Amino acid sequence: MKSEEINQFQNKIWLVSLILAPLLLAISIFFWSNGVLTGTAGWIQVLAFTFWILAFQGMFSLLKDKMPRYATIGFLIAIYACIGGNNFGMDGIYGEAIGINDIDAKNVLHEKLGIGGVISLYLPGILFPLSLIVLGINFIRAKTFEWWIGALLIIAAIGFPISRIPREPLLAHLVDVILILSHTLIGLKILKAQSVAKSILTR
Repeated sequence: MKSEEINQFQNKIWLVSLILAPLLLAISIFFWSNGVLTGTAGWIQVLAFTFWILAFQGMFSLLKDKMPRYATIGFLIAIYACIGGNNFGMDGIYGEAIGINDIDAKNVLHEKLGIGGVISLYLPGILFPLSLIVLGINFIRAKTFEWWIGALLIIAAIGFPISRIPREPLLAHLVDVILILSHTLIGLKILKAQSVAKSILTR
């Protein structure tokens, strides 16, 4: 397979991942039970953050030429953040398996995790929206595409913990719509940039 064909395939994978990651997370909310992730919500969230790793790869690729160090280090941090999202999904799966269906009981369990809970859940949980915020800011700074797309990403990232911490479904749905919209627009910009580059090369 030629390098150009590989790049086209990779960009399509990024676009699919940019759509599926926030979409799957939005679907998982329908399976919350009184603010607690059920087993079903958990495994859907695991899939969402698997795709989010590829989504982040695509987004950071847009900045690798202008901000190579940030693109490398930022992507590593974003992967760690996605692992945290996966871990919260697994928390829902195991919680249902051992019969924890109450938010207070789940919080008591998390307190018993100590430093393990901080490293595997809370720290990456903080880094996920922060990764999106900094990405949005740098998209605007680098003039990667229209500024308002970066602003949408920042708004969604700020809204993410605001909707997830109190486990408010309606607010979470609103934030997820903005996440889906911003990520889809970024994915389409990746494909557009590829088509423009291809047309230049074929002239």
